[in-house]
Amino acid sequence: MDIRGAESSATSTPQRVAELPTNVLNTDTEEAFSTTASYWVWLAVALIILGGIVFRAMLLEAFFLDFDESMHFQAARETTLADAWRASLIHTHPPLTFLIYHFWVKLGDSELMLRMPALLFSISALVFGFMWLKELVGPRPALVGLAFLTYSMPMIHLGAQMRSYTLLLTFFFAALYFQERFLRTQSIVSLAGSGCCLALAMLTHYSAAWIMLVLGLFITLRILSGTLPRRAVISWGILQVILLGVCVALYFGHVRRFVKSELQTDMWDFWLIDSAYDPTTTHPAYLAMMRVVEFIQYNAGLMWPLITGMVVFGAIVLLRKGYRESGSKWIAVERSLLVLLPMIVAMLLFHFRVYPVGHTRHSIWIIPFVALGLSAATLPLLKRPGFIRGAIVSLTVALWVYSYAYPNVWKLQTTQTPAMAREAVALLKKTVPEGGLILTDDSTRNVLEYYLVGNSIIHGKPLGNGYTEYKMAGYRVVTIPKFQFYMYDFRADWSSFKKVFGENAVKPLWVTYIGFEVPANNPSLIFKRFPAGRLIKKVSYLDNQILHVQFRPPRKETNGDTSHPKDTAKKNAS
Repeated sequence: MDIRGAESSATSTPQRVAELPTNVLNTDTEEAFSTTASYWVWLAVALIILGGIVFRAMLLEAFFLDFDESMHFQAARETTLADAWRASLIHTHPPLTFLIYHFWVKLGDSELMLRMPALLFSISALVFGFMWLKELVGPRPALVGLAFLTYSMPMIHLGAQMRSYTLLLTFFFAALYFQERFLRTQSIVSLAGSGCCLALAMLTHYSAAWIMLVLGLFITLRILSGTLPRRAVISWGILQVILLGVCVALYFGHVRRFVKSELQTDMWDFWLIDSAYDPTTTHPAYLAMMRVVEFIQYNAGLMWPLITGMVVFGAIVLLRKGYRESGSKWIAVERSLLVLLPMIVAMLLFHFRVYPVGHTRHSIWIIPFVALGLSAATLPLLKRPGFIRGAIVSLTVALWVYSYAYPNVWKLQTTQTPAMAREAVALLKKTVPEGGLILTDDSTRNVLEYYLVGNSIIHGKPLGNGYTEYKMAGYRVVTIPKFQFYMYDFRADWSSFKKVFGENAVKPLWVTYIGFEVPANNPSLIFKRFPAGRLIKKVSYLDNQILHVQFRPPRKETNGDTSHPKDTAKKNAS
C-alpha cells in the first residue's frame, strides 16, 4: 500500500465528511424554517376563521326564521326525498340544498339547528378560499383576503342563515383551487375535481353559471398562450361539454319556467330600487359599473373606497406578476382578468337584465375575485417578511373589522327576533278567532307557517288569479298574487280579488303582515294600495299588523264611500 496515498485518503476523507454535514444542515435549516413559517400561517388561518365562527354563532338565534329560510324549511320537511325534490321545483333555486336539508331537519327544526349547516359550510368555504388565494399570491397576502371573506357582513350573515350560499361558496372556492392546480401541473385529476365542484355548485345555485363562464374564458386565454399541452386542452374541452349538458338539463328541466315570468319581473323591480342610482336617469354603462361598486360597498362597509381602489390596484399587480413569472403577455392578461373579468361579466348581465348585481346576495359569486384583488394589492408589502409592513396591514384589517363587523354583530339591536315572532303568532291566535280568514302576502305566510305549524306538512290550494289558500292551525290563510304587500296594487286588482272571493269579497276578513323592518312595509304606504273599506279592529306588535277590515268595491261600482282602512281608523280613533 502506498503510505502517501493512504495518508492522502485519510486526510481528505474527514474533510469531505466535514463538508457534507454542513450542506445537509443548511438544507435542513431552510426546510425547518419553511415548515415553521407554514405552521404560523396555518395558525393565523385557524385564528381568523375561529373569530369568524364566533361572529356567526352570535347571529344563529339573533333573528327569527325569515321568509327565504322558511321557504327552504317547507321544502325540506317533506316526507320523502322525492317529495322534497318536487317541492323545490316551485322555487327559483336548484334542488341540492333542499335535499341536504331534508336529511338535516330530522336532527331538529329549531332556528339554531336549521342554521348550523350554513355555519359548518362557511368553514370549508373559508379554508378553500385561503388555499386558492395562497396559490395565486402567497400565504401572507392570502391572509388579508381570508380576513375579508371572514368578516364581511354579508358573508357573516350567510354563515348564520338557512340558505345555500356557504355550500355554494365551498364549491366555488374548491373549483377555483383545483383549476389553479390544473393550470400549474396539468393534472387531469385536478381538472376533474374542478369540474365536479362546478357541477355541484350549479345544483346549488344558478349563479354558478357565471363562474363557469368566467373560468371558461380564463382557460381559453391560457390555451391561446400556448402553454397548455394538447392532452390538457382536450380534457378541458370534454369537461366543458359535460358541464354544458348539466346547464342545459337544468335550464329545460327547471329554469325555463321562470324566464320572462311575472316572478322575474317582480324580482327585477325589487333589485332596481335597491340602489342609490336611478335606472331611468343614469347612463346604462355608468349604472352597471356603479352597481358593481355598490356590491363592494355592500361587502366592505365604510372603508369601501379604499378597498375598491385596492381591488383595481391588485389587478395591476397580478398583471405584472403574471408577466414576470411566465414571460407571456397572454398569461399576464389572464392573471389580471381574474379580478376584472367577473366584474365586467356582472355588469353585462345586469345591463341586459339577465342577472342582478349590487346590494344583493345573488351577486355573492363575485366575492372571490374581490378578495383576490384585495390580496394582490398587499403583495408589494407582504411578499417578504417584515415586522413594520406586516403590522401596518394587520392594524388596517383590525380597524376594518372593529369599525364594520364588530358593531353590526356584538352591538346588534333588532326587533326581528325569534321571541318577537312567537309573540306575534301568540297575539294572532288571541286576536283572530278559529276558522277566521286571514289575507296576507307570501313573505308573511312563509314565516307564519314555520311558527304556526312547524313540521306539519301543508300545501297550498290555488284559487285562481294568483291567490292561494292554506289550511294553517285552524285558519284559512290566503296569499295575494305578490310576494310582498308593497308590491301589490290591491285597488287596481279589485276585479281579481272579487272574482276569487265572490260575495265574500265585501265581508270582514283579517289582514296580517310582518314588516321585517323594511321602510316599504310602512302601514301608511301599504294602506294606500288597499281597496276602500272599514277598519273594524287593529292590533299591532312592533312592525307586525293584524287588521280586521271590510273592503268596499271601488267608487265606479258603489258610488259610495271610498275611504280606505287608514281613514276609517282615524275616524274610529277620534
